[in-house]
Amino acid sequence: MQPLFWRISRAEQQGIHVVSLLMPTSDNGEETEFPTDVSFPSNTVELASRDLRWSDEDSELFLDLVDRVIDLSSESDVELDLTDDVVQGIVQLVALRRFQTPKPLDEWLADDVITEREELEIGDLVSLNTSAGTPMAIIVDLDSIDATCILLEELRDEQQLIAPMHSVLMVNRLSVLPAAFAEGDLGDGATIH
Repeated sequence: MQPLFWRISRAEQQGIHVVSLLMPTSDNGEETEFPTDVSFPSNTVELASRDLRWSDEDSELFLDLVDRVIDLSSESDVELDLTDDVVQGIVQLVALRRFQTPKPLDEWLADDVITEREELEIGDLVSLNTSAGTPMAIIVDLDSIDATCILLEELRDEQQLIAPMHSVLMVNRLSVLPAAFAEGDLGDGATIH
């Protein structure tokens, strides 16, 4: 895989940096930059952009997520179109995981649900069991206790927005339910007892 870079640039709004995917120079010597919707607060006054090489974790997550939508095992050489909406969505998820600090969702978790569970894997579409509903999310990191997920829909109760779409959240693995539990999922083919 060709090395990829993140470009961290200062946004027009003071104190905010934005993240773009940067492709190295091509044969004609031009760099290609693909903006993301990822930004983060910065306490530096630095004006120049900085380029960071993708980490091994970035590359592994990208390949895991691409493998979910494209069968990589049958093709020896796969060429991805970075202007494709699906690929841009995957880059967005990798950038969120890299540059956003996961927020614990402990105070909003609901009581455990007794249901059949499968082993969790990175890239799984899941539902989060919260007292404000069961929003759809995707797993981007796992350890023995917690799952780091990115919300694919907003989480809100009757009075307030708890977490907007694309929030990076850390939840206990027991609060991760199959995707069929999600309010946004049609549940086609799912059996809920």
